[in-house]
Amino acid sequence: MVTQHQKSHPEATIDDDLRARNAQALELVREWLADESGYDEKVFPVLKAELEADRLSYRRRFKE
Repeated sequence: MVTQHQKSHPEATIDDDLRARNAQALELVREWLADESGYDEKVFPVLKAELEADRLSYRRRFKE
């Protein structure tokens, strides 16, 4: 005989794992938003130029 507690236990573990991973992801996003090192301002123009140079379509990926 399977009780309700036995049936929900694996689901509870999955839910707890998902909550923990979501909390870690949220913390990472908060760190990115709080970053004031200027790294993204330096690197994005280079990345953008490389993406434009290697595009397969005639259309531009980014508007100037």
